[in-house]
Amino acid sequence: MDNLYKVFHMQLGISNIFTPQILICTRIRVKKLIIDKKTLNINIMVDVFKVFEEVVTNRRSIRVYDQEFFYDSEIVKKSLELALLSPNSSNMQLWEFYRIRTKEAKEKVAYFCMDQSAAKTASELVVFVARPDKYKKSIQFNLDTIESPENFEKENSKSRRRLYYKKVMNLFYSYDFLFLFSLLKKMLVFFIGLKRPIVREVTVVNKKVTIHKSVALAAQTFMLAVKAQGYDTCPMEGFDSKRMKRYLKLPAKAEINMIISVGKGLPEGIFYIRKRFPYQEVVFEK
Repeated sequence: MDNLYKVFHMQLGISNIFTPQILICTRIRVKKLIIDKKTLNINIMVDVFKVFEEVVTNRRSIRVYDQEFFYDSEIVKKSLELALLSPNSSNMQLWEFYRIRTKEAKEKVAYFCMDQSAAKTASELVVFVARPDKYKKSIQFNLDTIESPENFEKENSKSRRRLYYKKVMNLFYSYDFLFLFSLLKKMLVFFIGLKRPIVREVTVVNKKVTIHKSVALAAQTFMLAVKAQGYDTCPMEGFDSKRMKRYLKLPAKAEINMIISVGKGLPEGIFYIRKRFPYQEVVFEK
């Protein structure tokens, strides 16, 4: 430790002679520097949380937008770039995002959304899509990532992940004819589960739920990012999915998770007060 104090001592330009008294003095100064650094980090974290808290608190589902307000479409690009960083199941990233920007396209999509004001007055709409049919591409993407030069994993970790993507992910995401494969997997899980804990959600229905959860996480990141840039959003589930898929030329296995409208919200765009269940009614501890 004395060497550390000497380094600090020399950098502070006090003296090259290290007497016990000087070392004690230096220790005090070093400790103060360390404490100040910790305090600074704590203050920064508090400030970051306050900003995040403000963004979350002020985000509301806006159903009427200001169509005269100057709209910067770049905010959607930035928000989608952040949405791509969202947590998702096994890093499969089975999602796609379609930006609806032209006047003609917005009118068409608003019609598919039953002409909701949140869609009709939006400056832009983003369609969040689940793509279970792209699982093979995602598996290969992750296998390539494992072998990439910048991957810092240890070899035993690489081996486990290779097996995971080649076997487990292929088994989980593979197509299911007449639900027969789901039934087989369910029976296998049942017998294994008699001896040890195991993931029970292995059917084709569970697969869809898993993918949609990941897409929804990306949607939440997107909405918070939009709000952080001074704009507003409204997630919508009320739309004609069949017409929407046909318009976007999506394959049969693709599914629309939600449509999010974007714009500068007007005060009348908030239709009612926000009321949530009390903390103690929904949060439990063990």
